[in-house]
Amino acid sequence: MSSPDRTVLVLYGSETGNAQDMAEELDKLCQRLHFTSRVEELDSVGLNELLQHQLVLFVISTTGQGDVPHNALSFWKKLLRKKLPPGCLGQMKYSCVGLGDSTYLKFNWAARKLIRRLGQLGATAFIEPCEADEQFPEGIEGSFVRWADGLRNHLIEHFPDPKGRKPVPDDEILPPKWSLAPALNRVANTTNPPVNGSKTKELPTTPPVDHLPIPCGHSATLVKNERMTPPSHWQDVRLVSFDIPTHPDRAIQINPGDCLTIYPKNFPQDVQKVISLMEWDNIADQPLDLSLCPLPSMLHTPSSSTLRNILIHNIDINAVPKRSFLKNISYFSDNKDHKDRLLEFTMTEFLDEYFDYATRSRRTIIEVLEEFYSVRVPAERIIDVFPLIRGRDFSIANHPQQQQVSSSSSSSSSTSTSTSTSTRIELLVALVKYSTILRKPRQGLCSRYISSLPALTTLSITIKPVLSPIHGHANSRRPLIAFATGTGIAPVRSLIQERLTYASQGDVNSPAPTLLFFGNRNKDADYFFSDEWQCLVKEESLSIFTAFSRDQREKIYVQDLIREQADRLAELIALRPIFAVCGGSSKMADACKNAVFDPFLERGLEEVQRRLLDEVTWWQEIW
Repeated sequence: MSSPDRTVLVLYGSETGNAQDMAEELDKLCQRLHFTSRVEELDSVGLNELLQHQLVLFVISTTGQGDVPHNALSFWKKLLRKKLPPGCLGQMKYSCVGLGDSTYLKFNWAARKLIRRLGQLGATAFIEPCEADEQFPEGIEGSFVRWADGLRNHLIEHFPDPKGRKPVPDDEILPPKWSLAPALNRVANTTNPPVNGSKTKELPTTPPVDHLPIPCGHSATLVKNERMTPPSHWQDVRLVSFDIPTHPDRAIQINPGDCLTIYPKNFPQDVQKVISLMEWDNIADQPLDLSLCPLPSMLHTPSSSTLRNILIHNIDINAVPKRSFLKNISYFSDNKDHKDRLLEFTMTEFLDEYFDYATRSRRTIIEVLEEFYSVRVPAERIIDVFPLIRGRDFSIANHPQQQQVSSSSSSSSSTSTSTSTSTRIELLVALVKYSTILRKPRQGLCSRYISSLPALTTLSITIKPVLSPIHGHANSRRPLIAFATGTGIAPVRSLIQERLTYASQGDVNSPAPTLLFFGNRNKDADYFFSDEWQCLVKEESLSIFTAFSRDQREKIYVQDLIREQADRLAELIALRPIFAVCGGSSKMADACKNAVFDPFLERGLEEVQRRLLDEVTWWQEIW
């Protein structure tokens, strides 16, 4: 066992990347205080490793219905093993940052569960943990930044450097964690790269459709990209369908609540803009052997690549810049005003200015590089400085059924037809397109990518399973009361379709009563799957209540309809129903919860009513 002196292990559980970004910040903070530190995702470490470090820092987000993230599930199962002695982590000193959203019933449960379990196993917190809330005025950044300042002061006071060294100042750059230097040096030593001339050559108008070597990935063929809203409507919503080949040795299991993850790419024109700003034209298209370089596990790229391909497939140049990014690029500016301003954005006392500059105005990294034109990031630092593109998750909108797909091949002598099996997956995607407060048009990276894809494009995708399931045969026997707005109807549709399969298989008890409350702006424009719902209503398989807020003078919302049905919901609550709330507004979720709970609590003794409410399942998917 290695000596734990002056070592810090920083572990993260992350769904969207926020927890990982903050873990990386804590890693750099510790390095500046002369600790030996490293960052790992939770699933990559064993419990014994927790005892091999002087301090352990956790950064964990809460996802779903109080669940730990997917990349922390294995670690969490290890912690829950019954054979673990109560004091087995007695030597461990730790602290924790929890990231959550207080509009969810189980706010920051992942962090709270982790802290409780660590305490049961004997671990002690050396500094009060932090609970960050997405709903705070400054978002999760506000809580985290102030907690990190407190952590720094605590470490300096209670864990001083035995050699008496002062902390590495913020204006001094740390060594890179990831570097392309070995690959770039190989190019420089073996060739004399000519000027590429890509400034003048014509660039493709859409991203290439090269496959990425994504672990546990599937090959999916785009078979439909159909607009669901009228061309004149303000929002472009697509029904996007994929066929995924099914192999006998690798079955695809899809359940309601699962997500399909798409890995978008940058457009060549945007990539060229960054190449020009950074003055990388001479090396942008030189082949790089990335097997020579240490690379993060999230970098999905062939070992033989180019700087341009890395930018297209892996670097999120259209992301809103994090504070850490602004700090990193400040080191590569020779303009004092630019450097000072960039560093200002990273200081705690100017957190509100960072929020206004980046988060509120939705500036992109490209726009920041254009504004701070003196920045020249060395090419070898690209992965260390720039954020990586993350896959975008979309709730699956159908209960997939395997289907036979015929393919034929012909030769001069004979023609043969073979039949393979594929799984059809449908997504309901609202393309993100808006204007910022600076009146700049903006389009989401994945929205722009999806809208550019021609039919029969083949992509690399992954399937993300739901963590808190409300599907399955047993659940289909419980009443379902669903509240959905906009594209939030997607996971609800999948769930309803699955429940109907049990009825079609002859189960007279399935499905139980199903109520759908659906809200959107206009009945004629965005009443998604209306024909399907009306057929189910006629078959008495579904009761539906719709609220189209802009179709009359007085706005009507889903929560208004819920209150109108208070008597019917009260009867169903006694049967332990499942409530599913899906949509793009945390305020909507809160309003629906109040519209259910408040009238029910007024019907009798509060203690009795609350006991009944404790028996229901409240499943929420808000984005």
